[in-house]
Amino acid sequence: MHARRPPAGATARGKNKMTNNHLLVVVNESSSSKHAVEYVAHVLASRRGFRLCLAHFLSPLPSMLLEFGGAEDPEEEQQLDRQLRAEQQQWITTAKKNAQPALKWAYGRLRKAGLPASSLTTRFSDPFREQNSVSEEILELARTNKCRTIVVGRRSLPWFRRLTAGKDLAEQLVQQATGFTLWIVE
Repeated sequence: MHARRPPAGATARGKNKMTNNHLLVVVNESSSSKHAVEYVAHVLASRRGFRLCLAHFLSPLPSMLLEFGGAEDPEEEQQLDRQLRAEQQQWITTAKKNAQPALKWAYGRLRKAGLPASSLTTRFSDPFREQNSVSEEILELARTNKCRTIVVGRRSLPWFRRLTAGKDLAEQLVQQATGFTLWIVE
């Protein structure tokens, strides 16, 4: 585990809206993700006052779904645009459906450990945000969900490694996560 200092301007009185009892837990199909969930379940078993955001990161949209060649006719252009948007939504729906087994397992394991259902939420990354690295997307989700602690397994899925240009995701987070507490579970 690596701890970081609170962001500049944060005070003990809570002016920073992120709280120490809000955790972002990165969940995917990997064994390291399962180890991270098991660790969180063990550490927080039957404790109250914690909120966990189970975050699943969708791979970026395939390039063929990012844009189309266009058309000279404005009506045809609108039709092609609607069709592209429908195909994008279908791809996202399928990707979220494919993530459900890992998320359901994590949810069930945390509930079994005694965490109340009201303390668990699920969030997905935005597959349109290709400009962000995975680590930047994790930090953005943590900020958006007011999480001060990020929990991530040490090993990542092969497509995570491709997105991080072969760099270890945990190491990227250690370098970029100023103001956050990191639980890196091996």
